[in-house]
Amino acid sequence: MSNPGFLWLALSVSAEIVGTSMIKKTRGFRRPAPSALVVCAYGLCYFALTRAMSTIPVGIAYSLWCGFGIVGVTVCAMILYKQKPDLPAVFAMMLIISGSLIMNLFSGM
Repeated sequence: MSNPGFLWLALSVSAEIVGTSMIKKTRGFRRPAPSALVVCAYGLCYFALTRAMSTIPVGIAYSLWCGFGIVGVTVCAMILYKQKPDLPAVFAMMLIISGSLIMNLFSGM
């Protein structure tokens, strides 16, 4: 994983998690500070994702971005909003992480 694209991808996933986790706090984009954070986070997210995709195959980059984004947002929702995933949700997230890792580690894309 010496590819710098993976650093861009990590930044993209992190920004996406921040942006998505803060959407609820905007109250329909009626609160300026959280709204600005969401817009800036998504801007950084997509900028970094485009940089990542310049060196990582699109299918791998997108699967990692989606998978880790879903799990990261769920963890943030647990912390910020006291949401508790049930057993099927935890199992599904384990499948998402497994699938993303298998695609990244073993795919010939």
